[in-house]
Amino acid sequence: MIGLAAAFIVWRIIATNIPDLLIQSEDPDAAAQALRWNASRADALSLEALRTAQANPDQSLRLLESAVRLNPTDGPNYAAIARLQEAAGDIKAAEQAIETAAQMAPQRVDVQYEVGSFWMRRGDVARAMKHMNVVLTYGGSMRRELFPNLLKFAEDPATRQVTFSGVLQEPLVWWTDFFTFAASNATNIDTLRALSDMQANGPNPMPPAGLRAYLERLQKEGLWIDAYITWLNSLRQDQLNAIGNLFNGDFETEISNRGFDWIITPASQAIVETAPTHGASGNKALRVLFRGPRIQFQNLRQHLMLDPGNYLFRGRVRPQRLEATEGVRWSIYCHGQTTPLVSSETFIGTDHWKHFSVPVEIPRDDCPVQTIRLELAGRSALDFEAKGVIWFDDLSLTRQRLD
Repeated sequence: MIGLAAAFIVWRIIATNIPDLLIQSEDPDAAAQALRWNASRADALSLEALRTAQANPDQSLRLLESAVRLNPTDGPNYAAIARLQEAAGDIKAAEQAIETAAQMAPQRVDVQYEVGSFWMRRGDVARAMKHMNVVLTYGGSMRRELFPNLLKFAEDPATRQVTFSGVLQEPLVWWTDFFTFAASNATNIDTLRALSDMQANGPNPMPPAGLRAYLERLQKEGLWIDAYITWLNSLRQDQLNAIGNLFNGDFETEISNRGFDWIITPASQAIVETAPTHGASGNKALRVLFRGPRIQFQNLRQHLMLDPGNYLFRGRVRPQRLEATEGVRWSIYCHGQTTPLVSSETFIGTDHWKHFSVPVEIPRDDCPVQTIRLELAGRSALDFEAKGVIWFDDLSLTRQRLD
């Protein structure tokens, strides 16, 4: 009896472990072999059902039904049953199975994707989005796959409202990424306007990255007034009170890199930032550090919308061991032009804080938008090697009346 008991125990160990090893193998017939050892393995039944689904859907369905009897809480099995029933035309049974799948696996990305896709195929977009929201929330890697399809729904006025109005009633962790994607890829700017309006009064306010992308798209489309109004509406009251011909010329406000604030193009050869320093009028000034390697520096700019007329650009500067062939200067351009309306004197070497100024005339024709830019002066490649620091503060553009 002891021998029989030992043999039984050994057989149970083998019967348990061999199916595990078979299921973990890459043999396409592994599930069927595992079932020969143990016909009550729900996981083997599921694998064999998936393997035979295309060639023998009826057998696959029977295997899946056996699997759910053994494991009634397995969401993926119900989703697979729904696919087979849908393909067979039994829509009512498929709907019941897919609803069960959703309930059994409320946060499983793969199952919720199956559920959302099912309701998309059924034309129930609002219902599908409840499940796709789970996918977009927890399956970050799937956003790249889903965003193009979402954008198609957003660009169609017939589907936009039903797709987004429901989910936008709750906070969405993926909304910033999607809006930024839409800003770069939408074929029509009206799509972005509509999405912006839909989110306006809900729990998903325009995020900084989304706002930046939206403003860049408006500017790229030449809708400068729309961009300016949108940007103004994003500012705090204290920033609105400080609006002038040049924004944040004292550099007391953190540079936002969007709209009509300063825009910094990052580069490893130079660091552009605001920082405290002695002699600043307020708490901070603009600091530009050149590391030495060659760079045709044009990495700080601001878009302007000055009326035609005469202005005076002025500020304060302090170079600090700045080595450059021709130095650093400010230039003002009609937007899109390569020849400046005016350039300041160039700055180099080491000096105390000093004032500088340069008059500029904004022409009446073909110059509704301007760009002011800090740049390294030069003509040949060697002129664009710079090392050292330069500070700026109290920049302003003042309208001048000519008698």
